[in-house]
Amino acid sequence: MWIKNFSRLVYGPVKHDGAAFVCNSCLNVFSSQRVLDSHILLCLQHPAQQTVYPQGDEAKLKFKDHDKEFSSHFYLVCDFESFLVPSDQESDTYSKTRIIDKHQMSGFCCHRVTDLPMYQTPPKVYSGPDVRSHFYEHIMSENREINQILSQQLPLSPMTTEQTRQHEAATKCANCNCPFTSRNHKVKHHSHLTGEYLFVLCNDCNLQLKSKKCKVKDADQDANSYALAIVFHNLQRYGSHFVIKHFKKQYSEKVTKVQTVSFDDVKVIPLNGERFL
Repeated sequence: MWIKNFSRLVYGPVKHDGAAFVCNSCLNVFSSQRVLDSHILLCLQHPAQQTVYPQGDEAKLKFKDHDKEFSSHFYLVCDFESFLVPSDQESDTYSKTRIIDKHQMSGFCCHRVTDLPMYQTPPKVYSGPDVRSHFYEHIMSENREINQILSQQLPLSPMTTEQTRQHEAATKCANCNCPFTSRNHKVKHHSHLTGEYLFVLCNDCNLQLKSKKCKVKDADQDANSYALAIVFHNLQRYGSHFVIKHFKKQYSEKVTKVQTVSFDDVKVIPLNGERFL
């Protein structure tokens, strides 16, 4: 195929308003002939480049995160309640917006959701003063208690005759449906919280289905800190304002085994000044 003008070919995808100067060796686009000339002296020292796409089975995307197909043992469902109170804040003289009321938290509800009946608790409902402090204290208390529960490592309970027969007869993983191999061998998957046998897995899937731990930066920090998912009602458009604006440093404090204090990072993705992820 003959390309008469490289500049016209690549004009659409680039933001540069004007002629585009293309390197015929690496196909990079430059804004001026001077920059292109200085680039060519270095570029020609390397062999020409070509994009090679995968072929055959390598060109197929396969789902590998099979642990996402199973529900978490524990997660929290939370919701805030608030009411409007008159604002005494003076509006900006140059602003066209006048602040009349502000949202003030009046209470919260937090419910622990788990598939284990022995660890189910009634929802925590609070309404009164200093709602934010009570909310954070309750969340941290739930986190510590759930960490202790997940830290249990109960061995496999005795299997029934039918469970043993099914396990020995299995030739494929019940999760990823892949045949067992010498490298990825057959494993008896069981609940570490109850000891109950669940189903047969390959070794790779068995490791994926373990409870997820938080990433530990310091070797002295507690390595048994598990990730706890918290689901909010209307968090992105409303509840996140209460969570982020009134967050205190003490809630990310960690005490290491040698009694040194460190603080975890809090990462927020702002879409704009009013919405967060």
